[in-house]
Amino acid sequence: MSGSGATALRRRAMDLLARREHSRCELARRLRDRFPEADAESVEEVLVRLAGENLQSDRRFAEEYVRMRMRRGFGWLHIRADLQSRGVDADIIAGLSPPEDEWLALAENLVASRLRGQVGLAPGSRDHQRLFRFMLSRGFPADIARKSLQNCGRFRSASV
Repeated sequence: MSGSGATALRRRAMDLLARREHSRCELARRLRDRFPEADAESVEEVLVRLAGENLQSDRRFAEEYVRMRMRRGFGWLHIRADLQSRGVDADIIAGLSPPEDEWLALAENLVASRLRGQVGLAPGSRDHQRLFRFMLSRGFPADIARKSLQNCGRFRSASV
């Protein structure tokens, strides 16, 4: 690719990174979509340069992504699968999982918000099972979902 083409690639990459962090894989895909005439070597050269200047970092992207998805009430299994699909290295992903007590607190907050206005939830009831499936679909492991439902049930019955 010509010098002006490489400059356009870099400018587009910088524009994308100015809006939010991107994984290397995401950024490469976005650049290839925007510049189909660019060869893989040119795209790779831009990505290597951005990483060398610390303007693009998969670790930084993954840390921000985990925080954002946790704020939105997603569990580790869901977040991990998203990171894998975005091309983040498994070693980076493995080092990012918060401790179990943080996941339990997040799950309990999510259960409490879903139970707002309800007076108790009998274990094994249809609503209990529905909420359990919801927690699993959000990416919480079964043991965390079960504990969060038990804890919220205990707190609700103690406060009534």
